[in-house]
Amino acid sequence: MNHQKHFISRLYQFFYHFINKFEALLLVVSVLLMAANNIANVIGRVIFQESLFFTEELNSILIILITFAGSSYASRHARHIKMTALFDLMSPFYQKIVIIIISLLTAVVMWMMCYFAIDYINWIAPKGKVLPAMQIPVYLTYLWVPASLFLTGLEYLLTAIKNIIHHELYLSSCIKGDIYD
Repeated sequence: MNHQKHFISRLYQFFYHFINKFEALLLVVSVLLMAANNIANVIGRVIFQESLFFTEELNSILIILITFAGSSYASRHARHIKMTALFDLMSPFYQKIVIIIISLLTAVVMWMMCYFAIDYINWIAPKGKVLPAMQIPVYLTYLWVPASLFLTGLEYLLTAIKNIIHHELYLSSCIKGDIYD
């Protein structure tokens, strides 16, 4: 049984590390690509009086990617928005209960949104719409949305489980600490 527990723990750590590195790389590359795209477009417009024809579409794709990959990454690193006005008035026992409830509710909402995102992609894919300039099928630009929502929901579920199992307060599945950290 101990060997099984160790294997599951190692598998989780591998998955957690892989997703962290992948999302961090994706975010860095996306932000740099967006900056380079905008700079190139401005230079083209000012110097050559010619804009890049794909700038708006590429930036739209990158904004979707950065927003949703960023939400998953932020939840994993406990860097999401924290509202603590009522939370501050509670005893540590009730704070822990509130964090568990909020984490579970957030996981459910993320998974519901994931379901709706998949449903939307399944609805839009057969229509065959493509981006006018880049000729990329529109549904492909949304594929990161359900993946990110699923991972965000998973992180909140794991945070709730961590808070149920352990005495310490966990802000995410691997970050424990005070709400103000």
